[in-house]
Amino acid sequence: MNAKGLLIDLGKLLLCGLAYFVGLMLGGMVTTALRLPPPPMPAGVSQSAAAIGLLGASPMLALGLALLAPHIAGRWPARTLMLAGLLFVAYSLNTLLDASLYVTGYADTSAFMLISSLVPSLLCGAAAAWLFAPASPHRGLRGAWREFFGQRTAGQWLWRLALAAVAFAPVYILFGLMVNPFTEAYYAQNLYGLHLATWGEILPMQLARSGLFLAVCLPIIAAWQGTARSLFLRLGGAQFALVGLTMALVGTWLPWLVRLPHTVEILADSFVYAGLLVWLLARPAASPEPRRPAQTLQQAESRP
Repeated sequence: MNAKGLLIDLGKLLLCGLAYFVGLMLGGMVTTALRLPPPPMPAGVSQSAAAIGLLGASPMLALGLALLAPHIAGRWPARTLMLAGLLFVAYSLNTLLDASLYVTGYADTSAFMLISSLVPSLLCGAAAAWLFAPASPHRGLRGAWREFFGQRTAGQWLWRLALAAVAFAPVYILFGLMVNPFTEAYYAQNLYGLHLATWGEILPMQLARSGLFLAVCLPIIAAWQGTARSLFLRLGGAQFALVGLTMALVGTWLPWLVRLPHTVEILADSFVYAGLLVWLLARPAASPEPRRPAQTLQQAESRP
């Protein structure tokens, strides 16, 4: 990509991020009209500072969608819904569920969080689907899905989908245990509003998150117009941008000794989880056509 193309894509990312921020303000108006209580702000963080931080981080949300948008089959409305669904679950709903385990005060503000994030997710998804449209002519989504699901038997899909539905939970737990020695003290001492969760709370929540991630990733995998390798790299990068990068940029109330280990953790589990989904669900590699034995010169010459 040349410098001009890079600048154009950067401008598109900024526009998508702006669409998210505008949607966030509109969603805030809706929650204000409904008199829904917002989540408590961390100590030392004002509403205006949080809004400015999210404005600066919103291009990372757009980047997550831009990695996937040019390679998804379907017309603009269908691609909008797939991208908006991924953004809503991976960033908004995922943040709410995870924060309800470890951050004081989030569990009671779910209605505010969900309603206020619906509009920005739709606007950002629509902008990404439009600005990062596929270069080739649009392929019908129904045909792409029919071809995708027709490549395996019902029995093959059953065990693959069953494993994919729980795949996120062991990945999350594995990398969480690896990063735990670096961050556990902050949770144990209830610093910065953090607190420890029990295994009885963690396991059901991660299984629920696993099912939600599959619900929004499966339509994109089924509509993917590219190689399995590109799907792995872009889906892993998208999840990291929507979860890890945004968390590192928005969560300025947490010290880097907390944010950095979790960012590395999310980088690892994003790509490992994406790799598992691609391995389980992506289109099987096409079998090469059998090669015909080469004719000998004598056989060729014996023909009339």
